[in-house]
Amino acid sequence: SSGINAEYGIAGEGQIDEKGALKASNFVQICQQTAIPMVFVQGSVSTGYTRELASLMRSVAMATVPKITLITGQTSGHAYLAMNGQGLQPDLCFHWPGASISCTDHVTGPSHVTDAWECASNMVCDDVILPSETREVLRLSLLAAGAFSSDHLRRGHNSVLKF
Repeated sequence: SSGINAEYGIAGEGQIDEKGALKASNFVQICQQTAIPMVFVQGSVSTGYTRELASLMRSVAMATVPKITLITGQTSGHAYLAMNGQGLQPDLCFHWPGASISCTDHVTGPSHVTDAWECASNMVCDDVILPSETREVLRLSLLAAGAFSSDHLRRGHNSVLKF
C-alpha cells in the first residue's frame, strides 16, 4: 500500500490552500506512523506561505518512510518545497514532459522557470516520464521502496501523531 498526497486544492482551484495543507500534514504523519511509503503529486502554483504549509513541510521533512515525487505541471514556491520538493530530499522524483519548477512564488515577482528536461540534466529529478508510463513507473518505484521500508526506522526520527 502507499499514501498518495496530491496537490490540487479545493473545488479544482489547482492550488494548495491552508485547509488542504493541514489535512496533508496530518496524512503524512499517519503514513509515517504506519510505515506506508508516500507519493506526492504536484502540479500547481503556490498561493503563498502559511503556518499550515510550514506544518506540512515539517511533517514531510521528518518523515523517514520512502517518499516519491511526481510533478505533472507547473509548480512553484513554498508549495513545491512542502510537497516533497528537492530541498526535502525525495527518494525518487519524476517529471512529466510539460512540467516545470519556478524558483520563487508567482505572487512575489519574476523567477527562473526550469522545465522537466533541464531538471533532469541538472539531476533535480530522476527521470522525465510520459503520462502513459506513470502508473507502471510508480508501481515499480513503490516495489523498490517496499524492499527498503524496514530501513525507515533506522533512518531517523520518531514522529508523533497529533489528534
